[in-house]
Amino acid sequence: MNASVPIDPGLDFDPEKPIDKAPVWHQDVTLVPWADEGDRGARRAAGLFDSAWRFLPEGHCWRYTSGPITLEPEFPDLEEEPERIEGRWLFGGLLYGHFGHFLCETTSRLWALDQLDDVDGIIFYPKNRMTHERRHYRHQLPFFAAMGLTEDKIRFRAPQKPTVIEQLAIAEPGFGIERMIEGRPEYRAYMQANLGRDIMPEGAEDIYISRSKLPSKRGSVLLETLIESRMENAGYTIFHPQNHALEEQIAAYKAAKRIVSLDASSLHLAAMIVAPETKVAILNRGPTNNIDDYIAQFTRWQGHAPTRIEAVQGVWFPEGRRLKKRETHATLDLPAVCKTLVAEGFLPEGTKWRPPTKAQLDKAVSAMSERMQTPLRFLAGER
Repeated sequence: MNASVPIDPGLDFDPEKPIDKAPVWHQDVTLVPWADEGDRGARRAAGLFDSAWRFLPEGHCWRYTSGPITLEPEFPDLEEEPERIEGRWLFGGLLYGHFGHFLCETTSRLWALDQLDDVDGIIFYPKNRMTHERRHYRHQLPFFAAMGLTEDKIRFRAPQKPTVIEQLAIAEPGFGIERMIEGRPEYRAYMQANLGRDIMPEGAEDIYISRSKLPSKRGSVLLETLIESRMENAGYTIFHPQNHALEEQIAAYKAAKRIVSLDASSLHLAAMIVAPETKVAILNRGPTNNIDDYIAQFTRWQGHAPTRIEAVQGVWFPEGRRLKKRETHATLDLPAVCKTLVAEGFLPEGTKWRPPTKAQLDKAVSAMSERMQTPLRFLAGER
């Protein structure tokens, strides 16, 4: 594996270099979850302030190395005495509901738990405004439980109002997307040692991870059900992650010997779980180039690159609208997909796939147009 070069400017993030700064404890920290500065696109105003009301830049949240996704707020004019939370807490960053962002960003500081004693809980900035704080994290509790972080051992908070924390440990982020996707050594070691540690492998040896039952706005490929049927004929089990509890997903990825999938956020979890000898093939569903993240993550975490399949012939998107890469539906060169899967040992020798007929494609386009309630336009040349 080639040595990685530290990223500069921005966050100094080298997946081969240990984090040289231990988590730092601060006393009487004020967490400001929302600020008058508001949002700026994907960037969000939120921050931490020390006991003298000075901004703590260590409380910025990162998705990419180029710059934080949080904006520095002014210390707010408090109309009432803020809630005070006693005890020792780890700052967890921004708490996402979307599982892909949750896994890549919200978990990025958990590695610090290996270096901290007697932590009472983890406290986050909330991603959304909700009346009941627990609604932010209750659906992520199975993930924390799979890490051994059950509510009888550790508490979780995502306050909606400025809050003073008696003792707060702030650690560097160890994971993210794009150049952060490989993870820092401490983060990888912590996740691989703890995620699903008490969950036994259970499931089929050959699985195809499908997106066919996800909402149309998520983007995918047309005729994925045709791919499913051909993979089933080859002995694969079709796996829809969103239909399975997290424990079942972890068990399935642990049990799998061969995994074939479109590029999808479920692969972030799989890359953390699968054994080094598990064979993985990823089909690019373009044109976002998200596949680059999955390839990089598997390569670092498994120790070798998965099979990458580039077979996009073009993409369909709503006519008369700007092309949103994440919401397109691609058509794939199915014979080319099959050829690569055979060559790389995912399908038996001699297996051949025919391209879809015009009638099949027309029907798929019509069905997707109806689901999206708009005519679709085709843009060729995305391969």
